[in-house]
Amino acid sequence: MKALIKSMVCLLIVAIGLTSCEKFSVLKSVDIDHQPAGQNLLNKTIWEFLSENNFHENDSTNVGLFGRAIEHAGLKDLLNQQDASLTVIIPTNNTLRSFLTGLGYATVTDVPPVVLKNLLLNLITDTKVRSFDLEAGKNTAFVSLSNDSLYFSRTVTVSNEYVLTVNSPTTSNSISTSVRTQNLEFKNGAGHVVNNFTHYIGAVNPPDSINTNLVDFLSDTIYVSKDTYNQNGSTANKNRNHGTLLETITKLVNATGNNANFARRILTQFPVRQPRFNDRIGTVKLEMYFHNITGPANLNFYEDQNVDFNELTVNWNNMPVYGASPIASINVTTALRNTWQNVDISPVYISALANGKTFMNIGASISADQTIGFRTKEFDGGRFRARIILNSPPVTIISPVNNNPLDVELSKKVKALTLNELQFTGTANKNITFTITSLPQNGFIVINGLPANVNSSFTQEQITRGVVKYLYAGTTAGTDSFAVEAKDFQGGIYNDIVNLAINIR
Repeated sequence: MKALIKSMVCLLIVAIGLTSCEKFSVLKSVDIDHQPAGQNLLNKTIWEFLSENNFHENDSTNVGLFGRAIEHAGLKDLLNQQDASLTVIIPTNNTLRSFLTGLGYATVTDVPPVVLKNLLLNLITDTKVRSFDLEAGKNTAFVSLSNDSLYFSRTVTVSNEYVLTVNSPTTSNSISTSVRTQNLEFKNGAGHVVNNFTHYIGAVNPPDSINTNLVDFLSDTIYVSKDTYNQNGSTANKNRNHGTLLETITKLVNATGNNANFARRILTQFPVRQPRFNDRIGTVKLEMYFHNITGPANLNFYEDQNVDFNELTVNWNNMPVYGASPIASINVTTALRNTWQNVDISPVYISALANGKTFMNIGASISADQTIGFRTKEFDGGRFRARIILNSPPVTIISPVNNNPLDVELSKKVKALTLNELQFTGTANKNITFTITSLPQNGFIVINGLPANVNSSFTQEQITRGVVKYLYAGTTAGTDSFAVEAKDFQGGIYNDIVNLAINIR
């Protein structure tokens, strides 16, 4: 066995020295006393590796952009600590570039450093984690350096005992990603390379359903104008169009290479217009008819790039860039087969209306290796086609309890919003939504690590979970503020805008 291990180590070292797309070997099933991949990296810190050869400018390692992001975020010294024991999730160049494009940033240096730092810290934990350290079949949570969660799981297949996946628990709405290259061991920790950007997005409880017998409001329905899905994988699959099918499908495949992570992704388009009831909008619900469901999964909806597409020619290669931040989520089980289900998309629809958009593209993908299918407008004369329902606002059932300043430590520059600063009563936390009406001038509000805009929203339940944060972008003590509108799950809007003061000390 020792001779076998020695031979494997030699092969790994040779493989890592190559400059092909297989520069790093992936750990396969070996005895538990194996030597991990990346043996020749032990004399380097993580930063020294990421930044070498001008950030791998002329080799195929494909991780240099992450190194530049680390530098821009001011995290170079962290990853260069000689005596640290870190674990870093390293997205490939294309992965990171696509994620930032989805957020609206053309380059790494366009991202405000404080925002980028908070995002990247979510990919780092101060515990060294390797696949062979993990119990098979179990999701293990670690606290990331952004004080969020980072999940690792190891599964066993017939050919590989060490299949490593990041952020795949059912308690998360994160995009689960399998690790392309694992157990790169450095002087100060371990690294795992992924083909899909992932960061922790905690699952939230859906709001209660509205009892229409107790609430008076007006409604208006907008039907989907285009619906299809696009498929990743082989060249043939990427070029295939599905615009005339009777069902749209989203499916995640935890695989590497051409299959990528989510292999099928739904794409829909809806008109955007003022409601016909000529009143203020209270709620906007996206309703879809669930048909095929193979198993439980978290389904995330996104506002995709606002470019028009041809339903009969769109495919994976030419589809609108998909959104990076979920606008709504729902926990799906097989019990939802052949039922209508809805999610609240009020903030993004109202924002689209305010920005003069005439249509909006809504995509959907899941975070588990399952398949979910919806009926399209082509099925049964359009009887089960997706729709957006606009409702006027009833009298609100909520009232304020707390509205206190946020105190931000200058040395940390980060403050999670708590109920001490913002709290309403009258219904459960999951039923109270805050929509941002004005942004801070000297910093950023982030929700699940992603920068918020005017009309972005969060729930009171998310406040209790610590995922709504203020990031200070300055260097000296000062003040700041932002404002929100409070709304209950029935669409009732609290009359006064709530202003939140911020003190940086």
